Amino acid sequence: MLEKFLNDYISIVAGSGADKIVNILFKKKNVNEFLIAKKLNMTINQTRNILYKLADKGLVYFMRKKDLKSGGWYTYFWTLDDYKCLVSYRATLLKEIEIQESILLTRKTKQFYVCKTCGVEVMEEQAILHDFTCSECGEVYISKDPAESVKEVEKSINKLKDKVAQMQIVINELEVLRVPKSEKKEVKKGSKGKKSSSKKSAFKSKKKFSKKLAKKVQKKRKK
Repeated sequence: MLEKFLNDYISIVAGSGADKIVNILFKKKNVNEFLIAKKLNMTINQTRNILYKLADKGLVYFMRKKDLKSGGWYTYFWTLDDYKCLVSYRATLLKEIEIQESILLTRKTKQFYVCKTCGVEVMEEQAILHDFTCSECGEVYISKDPAESVKEVEKSINKLKDKVAQMQIVINELEVLRVPKSEKKEVKKGSKGKKSSSKKSAFKSKKKFSKKLAKKVQKKRKK
């Protein structure tokens, strides 16, 4: 599922064919750009153009090393950030849902007309402006039943929402993996510390109680 989402989004950002880069970088770190170019069957400049587009969105990052054998030129090594890709893709889909919901509202509240000859669809205002005749072919516009259009848009919105829900599951899984080991250890230590401190406080309260009890017993004996 993760790889499918990555392929889809990389294609959106860098164009069709760019998704092949996912297969090369997926679950790998610091991949040599010349190796990427070779596997893509592209020139180094074509490959860099794709990588730079992705880098502009923060979807990939790089480290560079000076190659002394090639006269001191820098070679770049690239890594795909799965998490940032999915978070960015989710934001894109949420925007698309907003657009579709706006379209749905228009479909529900406005009347549309269509030309059966050339398929042109216009809102009522435009139809009135052209005396209900198509500006392309001159045929008379026919009133369009909104139910079909509403159904199509609703279907599109539901698909997008399902996709976002599936994506959120994967994002949650990646977030767990992104927590550094040191932080996980600190959390465990913190929980242990709380337990030990609660034990100490309980022990102190017991000690105080036993002292008070001993004093009361002594007073009774003196009497």
